[in-house]
Amino acid sequence: MDIKEGKEILLKRSNAFHERYFRAYGQMMLRVDDKTYLMSRNNLRLTTLKESDIDLYDINTGDIGQIFRSRPDVNAMVFICTEASVFFSQSHSVMKPALDDLAQIIGPDVPVLDSSSAPEILRALKSRHGCFIKGSGIFSIGKDIEEAIAGARILEKSAECELYAHKVHGLKYLSPEQAQRLSDFYDRTYSKVNKSGTVDFVSSGPEEFQMRNEIIEVGKRMAWEDLVQGTWGNISMRLNDHEMLITPSGMDYFNIRIEDIVRVDLNTLEYGLQRTPSSECRLHAGIYRSDPNCNAILHTHSNGISVFAAAHAGFRISDPEMHAVIGDLHCSEYQMPGTDELTASVMEALSGSHACIIANHGALFCSHDIRIALAIAGACETRACNLLGFNSMINSGSETAGPAAVRVLSQESDILTRATIEVPRIQ
Repeated sequence: MDIKEGKEILLKRSNAFHERYFRAYGQMMLRVDDKTYLMSRNNLRLTTLKESDIDLYDINTGDIGQIFRSRPDVNAMVFICTEASVFFSQSHSVMKPALDDLAQIIGPDVPVLDSSSAPEILRALKSRHGCFIKGSGIFSIGKDIEEAIAGARILEKSAECELYAHKVHGLKYLSPEQAQRLSDFYDRTYSKVNKSGTVDFVSSGPEEFQMRNEIIEVGKRMAWEDLVQGTWGNISMRLNDHEMLITPSGMDYFNIRIEDIVRVDLNTLEYGLQRTPSSECRLHAGIYRSDPNCNAILHTHSNGISVFAAAHAGFRISDPEMHAVIGDLHCSEYQMPGTDELTASVMEALSGSHACIIANHGALFCSHDIRIALAIAGACETRACNLLGFNSMINSGSETAGPAAVRVLSQESDILTRATIEVPRIQ
């Protein structure tokens, strides 16, 4: 890439830190070629980044240059300083994963480094994609800027889980074996799927064409509302009584095109010569088969609900009007992603509701209409943030994430732990 293109990428992607949950100061770095790299000036508020804040550096200079030289597989880095990351890193030496996406994208554990020197970072990131720097913040690497940013945001989300965990009776960490399996899956499979440039256009009628467009637009909304990080999460719609349309695995929501949406058989999960569908394809299909009234499903990884997911806790929707639409959010038992066991666990947690929390993972929202599913997701995230006392809603002080009818009352009695949940089994 040339310098102009590189600066445009950094400026565009700095918008990923658009401050619903936290304010990020720091730097973004991008390899231009084998001789130079771009880097923003230090300690800047990333949402205010300007072209004049980005300079070109010789790759043979500085700690960042040394990391780029030593790691030809790394083309982007992000350093962010946030309140949660500083608090966590001051009092810990390692982070154990309480969320699947941390184990997958970053690694089976995350070290806290005493310094930000290149040799120490290189040692720590030999088998990981990110770390904390004590009292300073988060350092994340990636094959591109999107992966580096997603890693930084997932580390920040995990730090928030650590800080707010006492309000939901503590975190339930993944075992070392589970974390390693998730990390291996990401490296072997998820990070490599759907990387070819284009696929052939899938012939469809006007109704299917419109549905594919709706999925793409809702995906962008989901990303802008911070309900997902990077390529995580997924969206589907029922196409007919035996097929669904679902987002492809591992693709950025802003890069997905009409032909990238995957048509999948609900019974066989076959999809032919298309993109590889989301790794949660099995889960979506199981819900559609069991619930003929469900026509749209959203799976999210938002920060507030992730605290509940990491603690295996749910919460109540207090407003009667919204409760009639959503129900309460119960938490599933933990199962590995993409498995039949996860499908069964989530469907049990969904019984009597249109939403549930997926243990150590995220949340899932169902509706007869995809726009309503998005509104439910936003409303539930608002509720989660206010129960926790997140300083998000922080900036606006209003319930911008969902309908104002959701009454956000910070009452601990509205938090549901696994021990207090009685979910009827599906017959």
